[in-house]
Amino acid sequence: MRSTVFSLLFFFSLLFSSEWRFFKEVSFEALINELLNYQVIYLGEVHDNEEIHELQLKIFKSIHERYRNVILAMEMFQQPYQRFLDEFVEGYIDEEEMLEKTRYKKTWGMSKKLYEKLWNYAERWGIKIVALNVPFELLREVRKRGIENVKSVYLPPEIVYPPEEYREFLLKELKRHKKSSKKSFLDIQTTWDNAMAYKLLKTLILHPDYKVIVIIGKGHLYKGYGVPYVLKKLYPGVKQAVLYPEENEKFYFLFSIDFSKEYSSTNSIRLPN
Repeated sequence: MRSTVFSLLFFFSLLFSSEWRFFKEVSFEALINELLNYQVIYLGEVHDNEEIHELQLKIFKSIHERYRNVILAMEMFQQPYQRFLDEFVEGYIDEEEMLEKTRYKKTWGMSKKLYEKLWNYAERWGIKIVALNVPFELLREVRKRGIENVKSVYLPPEIVYPPEEYREFLLKELKRHKKSSKKSFLDIQTTWDNAMAYKLLKTLILHPDYKVIVIIGKGHLYKGYGVPYVLKKLYPGVKQAVLYPEENEKFYFLFSIDFSKEYSSTNSIRLPN
């Protein structure tokens, strides 16, 4: 595989939420060593970008090689189908049957080639895969009744609403969804962020000694908002790191404010061959 360079750029904290700090450019090895200090590691993506998926895989494997207690959490699967992911990892069903029973093609729809290396690596090593997404039925109910009127096992008892800066970002995204009203669009995004954060919280409670690698669209991670913001409200002590890919193909890593040290290396990240 050709060698690809990914730069991590340093930004002043005032540009982002005060909950986060940032790396300067660092080597891949230094990045992995720092990520080992965090319990939840979000590897954000542009869903159809193959290079990002290669980077996700490299980071996932590198962390697992150094710390065996890891869990792979994926936005690509809906929570009601969790047992089929368990059966896949445990060897009771193969990949084809897992995808059929999780209704992957209908509920996610993107080519399995984008993700199969991730879930097959997890299956090979017996790494638990956690389904993060919510069923369409919940989204339809939220769209119809409003999130303030919906109670669900997939949502935390108290909804965490997006702060103003994240709301502004979401409303810019609304332009791509002309059929949605402003409130409906914000309600759906809030549902996704709360449900996925709540599932992560329950995963951390059940597996306190594990690191959770989260494969998720970058829109749920903007400037540390979205899912990380909600999880921080639900579990204030959690240590989180975020990979956020930009349109210019730069990759920014955000680290929760309690991270221990800063790097001054000017090396870029290079994917290992």
